[in-house]
Amino acid sequence: MRSEAGLEERSALRVTVDFADPAHRSLGIGWSLDADADRRFESARIFLVALRDEPTRTYLGLVDWQDRTSIQLPDTLPSGVYAIDIDAYGSASWGDGRLDARGRSATFTID
Repeated sequence: MRSEAGLEERSALRVTVDFADPAHRSLGIGWSLDADADRRFESARIFLVALRDEPTRTYLGLVDWQDRTSIQLPDTLPSGVYAIDIDAYGSASWGDGRLDARGRSATFTID
């Protein structure tokens, strides 16, 4: 991926989403680098992306030293088409702006 807003080169992540419990809107989310499946990131920020005319990202949480997590979506989340974005950082100091990898899941629908 090309550099944006002064960020260094970063890698593309493969992001998967599994509905662990559709009735309760529980998602299982995983991410990895296709070229280096064993690489772990120190932290990853998770976003829910509402895919509308103007896509919007909503921060869901931060995961340290893992490549998988479960997220409970809010009951008040409106119906629509969504995706999950992952921003992964090689160091815990993600506030310094060094984004190492980014990826987006396939789209899914919330009824």
